[in-house]
Amino acid sequence: MTDDFRLGGLTSYLVRAQEAYCTEQLRHYHIMYGQFPVLRALYRGDSINQDTLAKRLLFNKATIARAIDKLEQAGYVTRTRDESDRRANRISLTPEGWEIKPAMDRISHDWNMILLSGLTDVEALMLKELMKKIVSGVMSEMEQEDMTVISELMK
Repeated sequence: MTDDFRLGGLTSYLVRAQEAYCTEQLRHYHIMYGQFPVLRALYRGDSINQDTLAKRLLFNKATIARAIDKLEQAGYVTRTRDESDRRANRISLTPEGWEIKPAMDRISHDWNMILLSGLTDVEALMLKELMKKIVSGVMSEMEQEDMTVISELMK
């Protein structure tokens, strides 16, 4: 492997491009880029413990708390005490949160199409398999136990 290949730099650029794209697309819904993954995770399994959500998304608790505060202010989520752990909160989507799901799905789909637009179907499939290997290796290295969100993304 050569030293002139900087996968981290390329990945970082893609993340910044995704942030710019999503920020523009989400503006109408009064959602910022940092709240988008929280909504996407809740669509996969509504009513989740706030700490579990932080672990799944690899965000620290403070970042998740701020994202949830903003989503709650916008009327998309609610917090309730977790019955199994009274010190924790469960986060649930409101009807308004569910109502914008098609738009959030469209934004995610459209970004994916932009990413894959220059690839053939074979190349896209190869990229998917290679990314799955990379993500699996990173998650193993980080000793990430809760693979729920990653598993969903790797389908």
